[in-house]
Amino acid sequence: MDLHRMAWLCTIICFAHVNSSPTKCILRKHLMKRSYTLLDTMGGLFPAQCLDDDVSVTFPQNVFESNKTQQVGVEKAIYQTLQNIDALFENNGVPDEWNEEKLDEFLHTLFRQIKDSKCILSKSEAGQDLDRDAALKVYFDTLSANMKKKNYSYCAWEVVRKVVLRVLDYILNHNTDIML
Repeated sequence: MDLHRMAWLCTIICFAHVNSSPTKCILRKHLMKRSYTLLDTMGGLFPAQCLDDDVSVTFPQNVFESNKTQQVGVEKAIYQTLQNIDALFENNGVPDEWNEEKLDEFLHTLFRQIKDSKCILSKSEAGQDLDRDAALKVYFDTLSANMKKKNYSYCAWEVVRKVVLRVLDYILNHNTDIML
Protein backbone atom coordinates (compact mmCIF):
# COMPACT_ATOMS: atom_id res chain seq x y z
CA MET A 1 0.00 0.00 0.00
CA ASP A 2 2.82 2.43 0.88
CA LEU A 3 4.58 1.60 -2.36
CA HIS A 4 1.41 2.37 -4.29
CA ARG A 5 1.03 5.75 -2.53
CA MET A 6 4.67 6.59 -3.15
CA ALA A 7 4.35 5.77 -6.86
CA TRP A 8 1.18 7.88 -7.09
CA LEU A 9 2.82 10.80 -5.27
CA CYS A 10 5.90 10.62 -7.55
CA THR A 11 3.62 10.63 -10.59
CA ILE A 12 1.77 13.71 -9.35
CA ILE A 13 5.01 15.57 -8.52
CA CYS A 14 6.52 14.67 -11.89
CA PHE A 15 3.37 15.77 -13.73
CA ALA A 16 3.23 19.04 -11.80
CA HIS A 17 6.89 19.73 -12.53
CA VAL A 18 6.62 19.00 -16.24
CA ASN A 19 3.37 20.88 -16.75
CA SER A 20 4.08 23.88 -14.58
CA SER A 21 3.13 27.13 -16.25
CA PRO A 22 6.01 29.22 -17.51
CA THR A 23 6.81 32.59 -16.02
CA LYS A 24 5.15 35.46 -17.76
CA CYS A 25 7.37 37.14 -20.32
CA ILE A 26 7.52 40.73 -19.05
CA LEU A 27 9.79 43.69 -18.57
CA ARG A 28 10.07 44.54 -14.90
CA LYS A 29 9.56 48.20 -14.10
CA HIS A 30 11.16 47.95 -10.65
CA LEU A 31 14.39 46.63 -12.20
CA MET A 32 14.37 49.42 -14.79
CA LYS A 33 13.89 51.98 -12.00
CA ARG A 34 16.67 50.36 -9.99
CA SER A 35 19.02 50.52 -13.00
CA TYR A 36 18.20 54.19 -13.48
CA THR A 37 18.78 55.03 -9.80
CA LEU A 38 22.07 53.15 -9.62
CA LEU A 39 23.39 54.75 -12.80
CA ASP A 40 22.27 58.18 -11.63
CA THR A 41 23.89 57.90 -8.21
CA MET A 42 27.13 56.12 -9.16
CA GLY A 43 28.56 59.45 -10.31
CA GLY A 44 27.76 63.04 -9.56
CA LEU A 45 26.30 65.74 -11.75
CA PHE A 46 27.54 65.97 -15.31
CA PRO A 47 31.04 67.49 -14.99
CA ALA A 48 31.53 70.99 -16.39
CA GLN A 49 34.92 69.98 -17.81
CA CYS A 50 33.11 67.44 -20.04
CA LEU A 51 30.79 69.90 -21.78
CA ASP A 52 33.08 70.07 -24.82
CA ASP A 53 33.02 66.26 -25.10
CA ASP A 54 29.25 66.01 -25.19
CA VAL A 55 28.02 64.48 -28.45
CA SER A 56 24.88 65.38 -30.27
CA VAL A 57 23.19 62.11 -31.04
CA THR A 58 19.55 62.24 -32.03
CA PHE A 59 17.62 60.23 -29.49
CA PRO A 60 15.41 57.67 -31.30
CA GLN A 61 12.36 58.10 -29.07
CA ASN A 62 10.09 56.84 -31.85
CA VAL A 63 11.38 53.28 -31.29
CA PHE A 64 9.72 53.32 -27.87
CA GLU A 65 6.37 54.65 -29.06
CA SER A 66 3.55 52.43 -30.18
CA ASN A 67 -0.11 51.83 -30.47
CA LYS A 68 -1.70 48.61 -29.23
CA THR A 69 -0.70 46.69 -32.36
CA GLN A 70 3.01 47.55 -32.03
CA GLN A 71 3.53 46.65 -28.38
CA VAL A 72 5.76 43.66 -29.16
CA GLY A 73 7.99 45.89 -31.30
CA VAL A 74 8.46 48.28 -28.39
CA GLU A 75 9.18 45.41 -25.99
CA LYS A 76 11.84 44.14 -28.39
CA ALA A 77 13.28 47.65 -28.73
CA ILE A 78 13.55 47.92 -24.94
CA TYR A 79 15.22 44.51 -24.79
CA GLN A 80 17.68 45.51 -27.53
CA THR A 81 18.36 48.76 -25.70
CA LEU A 82 19.27 46.82 -22.55
CA GLN A 83 21.61 44.64 -24.62
CA ASN A 84 23.21 47.72 -26.21
CA ILE A 85 23.72 49.35 -22.82
CA ASP A 86 25.34 46.16 -21.59
CA ALA A 87 27.64 46.15 -24.64
CA LEU A 88 28.71 49.74 -23.92
CA PHE A 89 29.69 48.80 -20.39
CA GLU A 90 31.73 45.82 -21.56
CA ASN A 91 34.40 48.28 -22.67
CA ASN A 92 37.35 48.67 -20.34
CA GLY A 93 38.18 51.76 -18.42
CA VAL A 94 35.11 52.74 -16.48
CA PRO A 95 35.95 55.82 -14.42
CA ASP A 96 37.51 55.39 -11.00
CA GLU A 97 35.39 58.34 -9.89
CA TRP A 98 32.23 56.22 -10.10
CA ASN A 99 31.03 54.30 -7.06
CA GLU A 100 32.24 50.76 -7.71
CA GLU A 101 29.55 49.06 -5.61
CA LYS A 102 26.77 50.87 -7.45
CA LEU A 103 28.40 50.14 -10.79
CA ASP A 104 28.57 46.42 -9.99
CA GLU A 105 24.96 46.40 -8.82
CA PHE A 106 23.91 48.31 -11.95
CA LEU A 107 25.63 45.74 -14.17
CA HIS A 108 24.06 42.84 -12.26
CA THR A 109 20.60 44.44 -12.46
CA LEU A 110 21.09 45.06 -16.17
CA PHE A 111 22.16 41.44 -16.71
CA ARG A 112 19.11 40.22 -14.78
CA GLN A 113 16.77 42.34 -16.90
CA ILE A 114 18.30 40.95 -20.08
CA LYS A 115 18.13 37.38 -18.82
CA ASP A 116 14.56 37.68 -17.50
CA SER A 117 13.20 39.30 -20.66
CA LYS A 118 15.02 37.26 -23.31
CA CYS A 119 11.75 35.45 -24.02
CA ILE A 120 10.50 38.67 -25.65
CA LEU A 121 12.54 37.77 -28.73
CA SER A 122 10.30 34.78 -29.36
CA LYS A 123 7.17 36.94 -29.51
CA SER A 124 5.92 37.78 -32.96
CA GLU A 125 3.85 40.58 -34.35
CA ALA A 126 2.47 41.35 -37.77
CA GLY A 127 4.75 43.63 -39.77
CA GLN A 128 7.98 43.52 -37.77
CA ASP A 129 9.54 46.96 -37.67
CA LEU A 130 13.13 46.89 -38.91
CA ASP A 131 13.37 50.68 -38.58
CA ARG A 132 13.49 50.30 -34.78
CA ASP A 133 16.46 47.95 -35.04
CA ALA A 134 18.31 50.26 -37.41
CA ALA A 135 17.68 53.37 -35.31
CA LEU A 136 18.93 51.68 -32.14
CA LYS A 137 22.00 50.33 -33.94
CA VAL A 138 22.96 53.77 -35.27
CA TYR A 139 22.36 55.39 -31.88
CA PHE A 140 24.47 52.97 -29.86
CA ASP A 141 27.15 52.60 -32.55
CA THR A 142 27.60 56.37 -32.45
CA LEU A 143 28.01 56.32 -28.67
CA SER A 144 30.48 53.45 -28.88
CA ALA A 145 32.49 55.16 -31.63
CA ASN A 146 32.64 58.35 -29.56
CA MET A 147 33.96 56.43 -26.55
CA LYS A 148 36.60 54.77 -28.70
CA LYS A 149 37.56 58.11 -30.31
CA LYS A 150 37.94 59.64 -26.83
CA ASN A 151 40.00 56.63 -25.64
CA TYR A 152 37.34 55.68 -23.08
CA SER A 153 38.13 58.82 -21.10
CA TYR A 154 36.28 59.95 -18.01
CA CYS A 155 34.32 62.50 -20.04
CA ALA A 156 33.41 59.94 -22.71
CA TRP A 157 31.98 57.71 -19.99
CA GLU A 158 30.11 60.61 -18.43
CA VAL A 159 28.51 61.35 -21.79
CA VAL A 160 27.45 57.71 -22.04
CA ARG A 161 26.07 57.77 -18.51
CA LYS A 162 24.09 60.92 -19.28
CA VAL A 163 22.69 59.48 -22.51
CA VAL A 164 21.79 56.12 -20.98
CA LEU A 165 20.03 57.90 -18.12
CA ARG A 166 17.97 59.82 -20.67
CA VAL A 167 17.08 56.57 -22.48
CA LEU A 168 16.07 54.77 -19.28
CA ASP A 169 14.06 57.78 -18.13
CA TYR A 170 12.20 57.90 -21.43
CA ILE A 171 11.43 54.18 -21.29
CA LEU A 172 10.17 54.46 -17.73
CA ASN A 173 7.97 57.47 -18.39
CA HIS A 174 6.50 56.44 -21.73
CA ASN A 175 6.04 52.68 -21.48
CA THR A 176 4.22 52.08 -18.23
CA ASP A 177 1.65 49.90 -19.97
CA ILE A 178 4.34 47.48 -21.18
CA MET A 179 6.25 46.99 -17.94
CA LEU A 180 4.96 45.41 -14.76
